[in-house]
Amino acid sequence: MIAASALAVAAFALTLPVASQTTTGWKLVWADEFDQPDGASPDPAKWAYDIGATGWGNNEWQYYTARTNNARIENGRLVIEARQESYLGSSYTSARLKTQGKAAWTYGRIEARIKIPRTQGIWPAFWMLGTNISSVGWPQCGEIDIMENIGREPARVHGTIHGPGYSGGGGVSGSYSLPGNVPFADDFHVYAVEWTTNQIKWFVDGQQYFSVTPASLPAGANWVFNQPQFLLLNVAVGGNWPGYPDATTVFPQKMLVDYVRVYAPSNLAACATNGLVNPGFENSGLASWTVYGAGFNTLLETAPTLPVRSGSNVFKVFGQFTGQDNYSGVYQDFAVSPGQVFTAEGWALTPVGDVIAGANAAWLEVSFRDGTASLLKLFRSALVQSNSPPGAWLRLVVTNEYHPANYTLIGSVTNLLAPPNTAMARFQVVFRQPGTAAGAVLLDDLKLAPRGTPETPVPASAAVNHNQLQLEFPTFLDLPYAVRWKPSLTDGPWLPVTNLPGNGGLRTVAVELQPAAGFFRVLRLCDN
Repeated sequence: MIAASALAVAAFALTLPVASQTTTGWKLVWADEFDQPDGASPDPAKWAYDIGATGWGNNEWQYYTARTNNARIENGRLVIEARQESYLGSSYTSARLKTQGKAAWTYGRIEARIKIPRTQGIWPAFWMLGTNISSVGWPQCGEIDIMENIGREPARVHGTIHGPGYSGGGGVSGSYSLPGNVPFADDFHVYAVEWTTNQIKWFVDGQQYFSVTPASLPAGANWVFNQPQFLLLNVAVGGNWPGYPDATTVFPQKMLVDYVRVYAPSNLAACATNGLVNPGFENSGLASWTVYGAGFNTLLETAPTLPVRSGSNVFKVFGQFTGQDNYSGVYQDFAVSPGQVFTAEGWALTPVGDVIAGANAAWLEVSFRDGTASLLKLFRSALVQSNSPPGAWLRLVVTNEYHPANYTLIGSVTNLLAPPNTAMARFQVVFRQPGTAAGAVLLDDLKLAPRGTPETPVPASAAVNHNQLQLEFPTFLDLPYAVRWKPSLTDGPWLPVTNLPGNGGLRTVAVELQPAAGFFRVLRLCDN
């Protein structure tokens, strides 16, 4: 048997990346670039078809087929073609492709570059449905419409969610028009959503135009967007919303899809909290940081004056120009106990117009100190120096251990371990200027995280297949997950079944069923 409390303890959380919107913070996990030979069907490993002329809940007129007449590859693009022709009792044909049974995702950035068709009665769409539609039905499964257009509105696209209590004409929706009301069918555009825990944002060509959260729903309605969804691409002919073809309608009509891409977050925050206060210099500037050096050379800067990695502010530091070896920067001190373990990192950039020069260098540093602030252990990151690429944000991870007496390199470590007698830790930004060479360094998104092994329950679904129990659950890219079991909820600790990395989509684990009943749970392992 399955313990419901163990399978669905908490919603999966994200702490949560023109040709396309910038995807900083996102990593590509699935794509179709439609690079098969001309005339080929779409990749059957990625796409299935809906077939038939049921009206599809909207009184549509087309018959959806799997023929290359209606869905094929041309010039590196997917073509979905709506045709006026007699076919199995219908007067129109088209295609509706889906990844159902082949790929699905919970959260991520989903985008496609599309040139939509035009004309009265035509209804192109790029959208998503919950994988549980076969068990709970629509709209309980949830629907995310990434892009819809109806032919009578050539200059407007819509983004909508449908769920229990807010479906059909009552869906929660926003719309977007191009400057000057240019028809969308005139060119390709990138349509995207960024879907995270309790929020969905819509974009056209990188411009966000709409977002929803649970607070956007009608009173008492449930947010159902915390389960896997699959993708759909289709062109409908007619329907309650777009109306029907008339004397002005022209056939055939084609939707061209240049690509479809799915991204998982690549910058998911660690499970442990950041020990630093004001790590991105967003709260009252340099508040919580102690400044050292000359003062004039340790500055808070803002976008767009200088590059900022996130937020609005960035810390800038350069030399004191004394002609002698000098050090400048900021630091934070806080209480630490012996045996505590940390990881530390941050981001640095030397600006194109003020590149660090000469023997100047900058780095991040973590030191452990006793009750008198005497140095016990010292760790540093790699250096930003004159050969570092200008204009690029560089990730600095504090891994190099130095001798606390003579500052010689001892070696590289993964964990920063507080030694005996530790009373405090210091996280420090250092800029060293041994002479009078020019150049500056910008720093942002600094982090000192205590390591630990907290565990976050992950919602999972279960099905019995012969003598196996199949557990399916959503994952974040590259983060570790564990499946555990126990014969009784009152018996001792949870026992390991398997550990595995997340892939940004759904993972499935098959467990051999035992004669005795068992309880299973899925956990995200948050060891930093």
